[in-house]
Amino acid sequence: MAILQEKVGLTNEDLKKIRSMRPSRPIDLQLTTATTTKRVRTEFVGMDGTRCMIFRYPDEGKWGPLGDGIFKDKEIIARYILEDDTGEIIAFKVSIILVTTKPSHLIFTSFPLFIQSHDLRAEPRANTRIATRLLDAQSDAVICDSVVLDISVNGCRMSIKKGSVIKPKLRQAVKMYFAASKDKYSFLEGTIMNSKSDEVCLYYGVKFETPAEEVNKLLRDIMLVTG
Repeated sequence: MAILQEKVGLTNEDLKKIRSMRPSRPIDLQLTTATTTKRVRTEFVGMDGTRCMIFRYPDEGKWGPLGDGIFKDKEIIARYILEDDTGEIIAFKVSIILVTTKPSHLIFTSFPLFIQSHDLRAEPRANTRIATRLLDAQSDAVICDSVVLDISVNGCRMSIKKGSVIKPKLRQAVKMYFAASKDKYSFLEGTIMNSKSDEVCLYYGVKFETPAEEVNKLLRDIMLVTG
């Protein structure tokens, strides 16, 4: 990702992406000194509303001395992968407000004034809120109801409430039923490839086995693509 262009202004979508950042997840910091530019990896700690962001001070045993690139009023660039939500990497520039050593070695920075984002997926996905019923592909037994959060011709990401009695398993072959219209149901076949969770939901990534032409037809039927 290129160095950020200077622009100001966060959209609601930008704020949503920033607020999707999760504590304890890895974050890359780009530091500049008089002689070099260095990228180091550390941990995102959290944020205080829109007042400041907090990062763990990088391990100098791993990255070497960093004091000439991390100090009050110094600007740094942060990069964070939103893999749990959108499959994007976001980058933003912030200014260091404070560096603490006790009780923890932390970096407090300003809140971003803008962000840059880049999709990590090989193909674009449409953001959705489509209800679907999940069935086992072998037995046709109902597994649970779910909500598709994003979808492309190759796969989708869906969420299931943690209260569901039955949950899909990794590498399980499934069928996903969609109500394409009031009197027509369509389904896609796929395989559960990965899973993640938060306090409320379980999230599953599905790789479609249905041919791309049939997936595109379904997406047209449910008005996610045109043509």
